[in-house]
Amino acid sequence: MKDKLGIIISGLCVVHCLLFALLIWGGVGSVGFLYISEELIHPVLLVCVLIVGLISFPSAYWVHKKKEPIILGSIGTIGLFFALFFSTLFEVIFTVIFGTILIIAHFWNHKLRV
Repeated sequence: MKDKLGIIISGLCVVHCLLFALLIWGGVGSVGFLYISEELIHPVLLVCVLIVGLISFPSAYWVHKKKEPIILGSIGTIGLFFALFFSTLFEVIFTVIFGTILIIAHFWNHKLRV
């Protein structure tokens, strides 16, 4: 269940970032209010990703004894954190890449646990 939640939250990061970028770059001018939410939504999603990862990866490690999902999950989480400090284009690219890495890590962790 923890990894499924991790997949959902990481997926939300990727989808949110892609949709926001498409709306802004697509020229939809009425989404100016989304800029305000951007300052809040990224840290909130990142905290959720971090909490779920800290609960999910170590507990599964004790079951399957494989370090790779933890390493991959750490790379994904750290990448999402650093994506916050880049311009919009690179933020979108890094969020999609590292969010996908995190999704893969949670999926792998879940498969090893079962």
